[in-house]
Amino acid sequence: MTGTNKLRVATIDTAHAVDQACMEVEAAVGLPVHAEFQEIDCRDLIIELQLGNQAIQSPHPSRLAFAVDHALANVEVLSSWTEPASHKPTLRYCSDVIGVGYNRLSRVAQRAFDDDLPTAEWDRADSTWHRALPSVCRGNVIVGMSHRSGYSHRFTAHDVAGLRSGLAP
Repeated sequence: MTGTNKLRVATIDTAHAVDQACMEVEAAVGLPVHAEFQEIDCRDLIIELQLGNQAIQSPHPSRLAFAVDHALANVEVLSSWTEPASHKPTLRYCSDVIGVGYNRLSRVAQRAFDDDLPTAEWDRADSTWHRALPSVCRGNVIVGMSHRSGYSHRFTAHDVAGLRSGLAP
């Protein structure tokens, strides 16, 4: 059983940065690329990407990272790994759920909703990560929010999958 190759990359946070990074990485590695998670940290945007899928045989993620690092000047590879196919997320419930159109959205919640992509943002003021996950519950668009203190313990797409399972009706 094979896994899915992943890359965590950084780029400057500009308009359409996720789409641009996905297109450029896809051109560099020759595999379909899908953004699973984004993280805003000052002016940088950190994106967790899935490369290919389990049906496509692809090179080792370190070789893919090498190809991206050498082909793209505006995208920096932070890490690469293969996530096992049987890697099941732990179900997590979210106590802070915002209804889109009913509640005022924070900046990170609005960004997650606009990009339709789970998004985390570092808040220097209170030394906390804020994570927003757009979802649909009983036909209503919602954004689940969670928070984590401390800079070193970041969120991942796997954390997001657990929260997404908890938001599903």
